[in-house]
Amino acid sequence: MLIHFPFHVVMWIALFAVVVALGLVGEIVLTVLFFLERPALSLMERALAYIPVRPQWWATWREIRHEGEPGFARTRIVEELNSRKPKTTSGPLRGHLYRGIGPRAALEIAASSGWQLSDKAPLHPRIELNLCRVPSPGAPSGAERGA
Repeated sequence: MLIHFPFHVVMWIALFAVVVALGLVGEIVLTVLFFLERPALSLMERALAYIPVRPQWWATWREIRHEGEPGFARTRIVEELNSRKPKTTSGPLRGHLYRGIGPRAALEIAASSGWQLSDKAPLHPRIELNLCRVPSPGAPSGAERGA
């Protein structure tokens, strides 16, 4: 970790410098060619989506102290899922939350909170679990709402 952290910081500083340089040049070019602004922003979003903000190997001091305690991960997952707004029907559960207990245990904890694995998004269990809310039994279905 001592080798990886400085490398990650240098990578972010270099990326920031590249984005600022491209932004300055892009501002001048896109002022003249204004119709290219939307495609340029879309390209920038797709390019930056591949760079992780928090690398997979990163662990905070708190996570290291509680390594091997399943209750710690359970509490974090339940807090994360309960903090989501009621209108939110789907969303990712990041891998650092279930670090140490595995994706299967995280899915069991999410199921007890009313969430299940979503089949609409690709599955990357080491990175994140894409979850969706389980409809409650008393909630009307889509056909009943339209009637």
